[in-house]
Amino acid sequence: MSVYTLILEYDGATYMSQVEANNEKSALNIWSDELDVCAIDGFPLVDAEQVLAGLEQQAPTPVQKLTNVWNLSFAVGHDVAVLHLIKTELQLDS
Repeated sequence: MSVYTLILEYDGATYMSQVEANNEKSALNIWSDELDVCAIDGFPLVDAEQVLAGLEQQAPTPVQKLTNVWNLSFAVGHDVAVLHLIKTELQLDS
């Protein structure tokens, strides 16, 4: 397993976290399952489940000319969120 750093840009703020996963798609799914939307300012709680479920249908896009970096954007209410995934380390330190 590898560590993926996920950087979410939403409503003028940046939120970062890390997960262990086998690939970028698994990292996205683990992140969305563990995400505490209450900690994200302005995130519409009424739409949270639908937004996160929609992420499971998306595939992160590799960023050209970079290695182990992906991104995707998704609608959150009337706003757009941008999520960056970066494969960073082989495993988290204990």
